[in-house]
Parts: sequence; structure tokens; C-alpha cells
Amino acid sequence: MGRRYLPILLLCAVLGGCSTPGAFFGATQGPAFQAVAPSDAEHALVYLYRPQSQWADQELEAPGLFLNNELIGSLPSNGYLVLEFDTASYKLEMRRPLFGSYWTLFADGPLDFTLITSFVLDAAGGHTYYLRYDELDPPPKNSDQPGAGNGPLQWVEESLGSQEITTTRQVQPSERIAASGEMVRPQEGFWRGVGKALDKIGI
Repeated sequence: MGRRYLPILLLCAVLGGCSTPGAFFGATQGPAFQAVAPSDAEHALVYLYRPQSQWADQELEAPGLFLNNELIGSLPSNGYLVLEFDTASYKLEMRRPLFGSYWTLFADGPLDFTLITSFVLDAAGGHTYYLRYDELDPPPKNSDQPGAGNGPLQWVEESLGSQEITTTRQVQPSERIAASGEMVRPQEGFWRGVGKALDKIGI
């Protein structure tokens, strides 16, 4: 009997990553907001946050953040993420899960029904950005980044972002993203730093 359901389970695993429970099952836990700075002038720091709202508090599954069609985090109500990017351009997407999956097998096709918003992030080294996700109350337009963002996911000015984010909770540890779009593990980051140092002294 169990073998009959094995192909179905495998199909669900292939179609997309597993989702994260939404705030309906409990308030977002995690450390209170604490500001950080880019590690050096070659990296950009991005805060992605979501103000608390009654709508977001009723979600069964939290929307996910994708980079190059890879899940890198989820964003429940009253949560925030910290991402450090190499100087480069990145394709960011927010997707809404269905039945525990993001169904990314259909990404970029006519049946891509989980996509909420998508745009290209041009990360400039040494800069700090605030990215706000809110489906009900879009923020004021960012005069420094006109047209940046799409739908409920928008860049906001530091004066607004730095104020609103203080009430949110960190969803997961900060992540560092290489120019290739891959997440950098701490060990990899160390050896990359060693390699750059050796290059500077001609070794």
C-alpha cells in the first residue's frame, strides 16, 4: 500500500521546496531587530521585512523568497531577513506556497501560478537597502530608487525602513550571496577572503 503513494511523494519533492508555516500557527519568533553593517565596501546589505498585519497573521503558509529559482528564505508576518550580496545583479522573486510546495517546476512558464512578484536587484557595494513586503498597504515611492520593486515588494527609503523594521523579528540567520547567486557558507567566505588577500600581495 505504501508503495502506491511513493511516486506522489517524490513528485511533490520535485515540484518545489517545502514551505514554512505562517503566523496563523503562532507569532513570529526570533531575535528582535539589530542593525548590522556590510562586511566591506564590496558587499551590499539588504534588509527584507514584512510589517505585521491582520491579513498576514491569518496565513497558513508564509511566502518564500527565491533567488534564481532557489528558495533562500521565508517571510511570515512581522519578520525580517538579512542578506549580504556581492556586487552584481540578481533576480529576486516572492512566491506563495500551495499545499506545502512552491511548485517551482512550473517557474517561468504559463503554469507558474505561485509567483507573487519578481524584479532584478542591482546590488552596489557598500550600500544598505530596505526591501518591504506588504500585500495590503504599499509604501510611498522611493525617490532614490524610482520604479524599484514590483507589486507588494518595494524598496523604501532608509528613513521609513529603519523605523518600521525595529518592531520585527529575525526569521533566520543572515545569509551571504555570491555573485553567482549561490549562498556562501562561513568556511567558503573565509577561504575566499584568504584568496583575495593573497592576490593583493601577488601570491
